[in-house]
Amino acid sequence: AVVSTQSTGEALRGALHILFKRRPDESYCQIVGPEIAEESRQFLVFEECRNLYTMFLKKSSLRKGSMLGSSGFRSFVRTCRVLDILPTVTNADLDLLYISICHQSDIVKCLTFLSFYRLILTLAVRKFPELSLYEALKGFLDRCFENVAVANRG
Repeated sequence: AVVSTQSTGEALRGALHILFKRRPDESYCQIVGPEIAEESRQFLVFEECRNLYTMFLKKSSLRKGSMLGSSGFRSFVRTCRVLDILPTVTNADLDLLYISICHQSDIVKCLTFLSFYRLILTLAVRKFPELSLYEALKGFLDRCFENVAVANRG
């Protein structure tokens, strides 16, 4: 076990600073331990997926704003340039995936966050079949956020 002379508050602030800067480094691993550091990185990717979902909730045509409708999904596809990330996928493929995942949940025609997460995982594994689930998801989300940044600049 690593013994630290930092107070708990200092350690937590340091860990959060490192987490949100997206640079898990040696000092972070020493603060929280390697097992927790790995889980934190996976949680951060889950959080990035939630942020992406929230971003497109605002563009959804549903009045309640708690589920992603078809217009929000289409906006996600266009803004994140999913067809460029996955050149072998067509709009029809994405529509079928959207419908299929919507029908797996109790709420038809809408994506809850967990449904959206399943959809992102499906696309990530299709893009990066050779990587671990975590690395595939991270790679896919990184490309999505890069495309969102480009869209916001232009």
